[in-house]
Amino acid sequence: MTIASFRLLLCLAGGIFAAEAGAAEQAAAEALARMHGAIRQLDYQGSFVYSRGAEVDALRIFHAGGAIERERLVGLNGAPSEVVRDGATVTCLQGGTTTSAFRGTDARLLPLLPTPRGVAAGNLYAVTAAGIDRVAGYRAHRIDVVPRDGYRYGYRLWLEDASGLPLRSAVVDANHRTLEEYMFVTLDIGAKPRDADLAASAATAGAPPAQEPATGTARWRVADPPPGFVLGRTHASADGVEHQLYSDGLANVSIYIEPHAGNERADQRLRRGMLGIYSHTSGGTRFTAIGDVPRATLERMVGSLKPAPGR
Repeated sequence: MTIASFRLLLCLAGGIFAAEAGAAEQAAAEALARMHGAIRQLDYQGSFVYSRGAEVDALRIFHAGGAIERERLVGLNGAPSEVVRDGATVTCLQGGTTTSAFRGTDARLLPLLPTPRGVAAGNLYAVTAAGIDRVAGYRAHRIDVVPRDGYRYGYRLWLEDASGLPLRSAVVDANHRTLEEYMFVTLDIGAKPRDADLAASAATAGAPPAQEPATGTARWRVADPPPGFVLGRTHASADGVEHQLYSDGLANVSIYIEPHAGNERADQRLRRGMLGIYSHTSGGTRFTAIGDVPRATLERMVGSLKPAPGR
């Protein structure tokens, strides 16, 4: 075989492998879209464990699917707590007392689930099939959502074969360490909850407030955000406090800029599970970034904050 022939075979093989890889990634992306349909449309109820570092919580969820979803999440350990959702209205209760209420069109009570829109941009995340497993007695296939750089975290998802319902989800860092995870231990897919299971255990008071609209003109801008992160919303108040929300479609970062009287202090860094906080004070202003992203993302965004043009 000549060298030219050998190179031709390599090129053909590379094309075949690339086509197969592309088909596998497309199938995994379709499974992710199917997962979100299952979350919204199916009836189910079960118990799962949620871990974040050394903290472990046990919870029970009841979900009634359809055009107007209803669901209820109940804490099984620690102080009594629950979250109730009726359509877009979400109410949080602690010890039978309403602690907060809000409206959210994308609200859901199962945690740690990436959106199809968020992973659609192939230059930010790759979606791959990663084998077969078993969770809560169900056969599941695993889907990995892998970031293409170090500015965001990855996801591992275990989807039930027949329905696509997510049985387990984990958020992992660049070293494949699990930061947060949930896993069903009992689950009944197709079991419609009773009305009593979907209602709050105590009467709730007051209607949820309307979402505060984004107002004001940005006084600051992130001049050099990590790839894919774009400004989605700004709120600037009269007292000089500004809040900006950046997202790549999946990961989110909030930036807070506020006047700071007093001596400058050392940078503050804090991490709890996948949530990170980085704060820097300079020139009478405190800059704080909070998000479900690695430290490098927060530091890059705060480090490139500059006054907006014309300020």
